[in-house]
Amino acid sequence: MPVRRDAVRYDGHHLQRGNCLIFNHRIFDSYTGFMECHGNDHDRDQAQTLFENLGFKLTVHNNLTVARVKAEIQDLAFGTDHTDCDMLDVVFMSHGEQDILWCRDGHIKAEYLFESFQSDQCKSLAGKPKLFFIQACRGERLDTGVTLERSRPTDETDCGYLSYRIPVAADFLICWSTIPGHYSWRNISSGSYFIQSLVHVLGKEYTYEDLLSMMINVNRYMIINYESHCPSNHHMHGMKQTASIVATLMRKVYLTPKY
Repeated sequence: MPVRRDAVRYDGHHLQRGNCLIFNHRIFDSYTGFMECHGNDHDRDQAQTLFENLGFKLTVHNNLTVARVKAEIQDLAFGTDHTDCDMLDVVFMSHGEQDILWCRDGHIKAEYLFESFQSDQCKSLAGKPKLFFIQACRGERLDTGVTLERSRPTDETDCGYLSYRIPVAADFLICWSTIPGHYSWRNISSGSYFIQSLVHVLGKEYTYEDLLSMMINVNRYMIINYESHCPSNHHMHGMKQTASIVATLMRKVYLTPKY
């Protein structure tokens, strides 16, 4: 029991913040048909700086094969002791489709990233937050957005329980860069809209705000400040993007400095 039964926030007082794996896929084998993901290395560097500043122990993997990605996930789930860690963090950046994510030489089901960390599988993370940030397309649909206009002026104690049960799928936060079926935008020089927004908001707010609230702010920042810039392609120009935040958290996650 890493925190008392009725606690409203997860325990952030373990010896370590936790492990963070960043999977960055920029290049792909030619037979996959995918072009290079320009801008991904910029995303990788920004994400690495962010999560190091948040106290995570970083491991960065570039352009791994399916077999290597699966091996790293299995080692993190079953070959790593997370007893002294507050939480887990995984960042995955690549091409994607509706329910799959691409590695250098092929694809995996998106659920493969998560399922090994459920509480009945990875016991040392049971009752602790598992965080996933995924920058990838989930289809080819575009979001044209809608214009909102103002229609009229407006003013702007420990209970003593020895044990309790939780679902094995509790304590996850899975943050997708876009909603199912939709395109995820990226600038070839400055990186993806989602990672830029994530770095901007978390870098400013982590000392006082909880993570789920910050992710709402990430989404708002991305929605308000970004749209696709493709003036030579009218069909792709001026498109919007919204993140998809899926949470089974039962407490608030804080990333305030440990020392």
